[in-house]
Amino acid sequence: MNTPDIKSKISDSIASLEHVYQLKSMARSGWLQSGIAAEDVESIASHSFGMSILILYLSSGLKEAGIDVSRALSMALIHDVAESIVGDITPDDAVLSSEKFAAESEAFDVIMDRVVDGKYFRELWDEFEANKSREARLVKRIDKLDMLFQAYLYEKKFSLRLDSFWENMDDLFRGSESESLYTYIRLNRYEVEG
Repeated sequence: MNTPDIKSKISDSIASLEHVYQLKSMARSGWLQSGIAAEDVESIASHSFGMSILILYLSSGLKEAGIDVSRALSMALIHDVAESIVGDITPDDAVLSSEKFAAESEAFDVIMDRVVDGKYFRELWDEFEANKSREARLVKRIDKLDMLFQAYLYEKKFSLRLDSFWENMDDLFRGSESESLYTYIRLNRYEVEG
């Protein structure tokens, strides 16, 4: 490989990483919309980190169940990359899911277009979005579990209730690898004294 090829690949990676690294300072919109002060809100990258930690904590059982933990971790890390361009769109933003998907898909391609492993990253993202594998279904569930664990922490820290985040979640975790974690945090949420 000649030097110009190496420089081009490095340049392409740097351009992609400039987008991805923005996630480290982009606040998660749902918490802002719930009234949590901007300086206290986790970043999008913090959320992906939290998901990865949860997967690692569950990894022994996941491996026993035949889950490809490495693939699930990669999927968790890549799943919100497009938000570096489109932002963190929530249900409160009244954007159709088809519009959100189209915008994120286009953004993902912009970010990963010339990255050496871009096709692999796109495959992971597509798999996650389509929810078409055991790993994707796990990562979708862990996406929610991380959100709920963060809600649990915010409720305790700020002595408040974030009930809307907890609605209709029981079925998602019933019989899953993370049911015991979910049940514990749900049963030990902050209670408003009254």
